[in-house]
Amino acid sequence: MFRFSRKARSTSWGIALCTMFIVASFSVAGGIRNSTEKLERNFSADYYLVTLPAEHGMGFFDQSELSSSYAKSAFGMFALVTAQPSEQNITVFSIEDPNHVLTSSLSTTENDVLAGTNLALVGNLSLRSEMVTVSGKFSSSMFSDDWLFGSPELLHSLTGQPGFNFAISKSLTADEIASLGSNGFSVEPMIGIIQFLRSGVGEIERDMSWVLLPSSFVTAVLAYSFLGSETADRRHEIGIIKTIGAGRRRVLSYLLANAAIVSAWGGAMGLALGIVLSYGISTIASTMFASVFMIKASETLLLLSFASAVLAGLAGALIPAVKMTWSSPVEDLKEVVR
Repeated sequence: MFRFSRKARSTSWGIALCTMFIVASFSVAGGIRNSTEKLERNFSADYYLVTLPAEHGMGFFDQSELSSSYAKSAFGMFALVTAQPSEQNITVFSIEDPNHVLTSSLSTTENDVLAGTNLALVGNLSLRSEMVTVSGKFSSSMFSDDWLFGSPELLHSLTGQPGFNFAISKSLTADEIASLGSNGFSVEPMIGIIQFLRSGVGEIERDMSWVLLPSSFVTAVLAYSFLGSETADRRHEIGIIKTIGAGRRRVLSYLLANAAIVSAWGGAMGLALGIVLSYGISTIASTMFASVFMIKASETLLLLSFASAVLAGLAGALIPAVKMTWSSPVEDLKEVVR
C-alpha cells in the first residue's frame, strides 16, 4: 500500500520545516530562560545597584559618599568609548572591591586590558584619548566579557571624572537604602531586576506555545492534501483490497499508517534541522551577546515537537481516510489505473 513517491517526499519536507520552526522557537525561549537563571545564580545574594542620577546619565561620586554602606559595597565605573583605528564603539569598565562583596575575583594591571593588540581609546564625552595594550580577555560570570576591563586610572583619563559612577552593595537595610535615597542615590535590587526579566521570559514562553497551533495546522493541511490526492490516484488498488476481503477498519489502518510514516519521516528531519538551526542561532548570539545566551533543546522539547508532527499529520489524514473507507468497492474499481 505504501510507496514513498515524490508527493510523499515533498509532504515530508513541508512537515519537516514546520517541525524545525517549533524546535527552533522553543529552543530560543529555553535559551533565554537559561540566561536569566544564570544571571539569577550570579546575583543570588541580596545585591543592590546604586547609581547617582545626573543630567547626562549616571553621575560620578566618591566612595565616601556612600557613608555607612561603604563596607558593604564594591565600586565601579564604565565609559562608552571609541576604539581607533576601527572606530568601533566599545565599553570599558573597572571594578574596585576592597570589601570583597562580589563573587568574582577582579584584578587588572595598569592599562593592560587581547594579546598583541594596541588600541587608541577616545572618550565619547570628554574626547580624551589613551593608548592601551590589550593583553588578555576578561572573563566573569557577573560582567559581560564583551567589555574591556581596564584600570581605574584608565577610566579616569577617558572620562575626565574622578570617583565612580555605580556601586554594587550587598544586604542593605531599609535605613541604609533610605539614607542613600535622601542623598540623591538610586537603589535598585538586583534580584528585582532578575525577577522582572523572569516574568518577561514567562510571557515569551507562553507566546512561543502558540507556535504549536499554526505549525500543527499547516502539518494537518499537508497531510490532508497528501492523503486525499494519494487515495484519488490509487483508488483502483484500494478497491481491489476491499474486494479480496479487507474491511473498513483494515483499510483505514492502512491509510493512516501511510500518513503516519510520512509525518514521522518529516518530523524526524524537522528535529535534525531544528537542532542545527538552534545551535546556529546560539553561535551567532554568543558572538553578539557574549557566552551568556545558550540555546537549550531538551529531550522533552524534541519529543513534544515530534509528537505534534505525527498527531497533526494523522488528524489531517483522518477525513480523506474515513471517506475512502466508506466508498463502494464497485465505484473504486471503475477508476482507471493511471
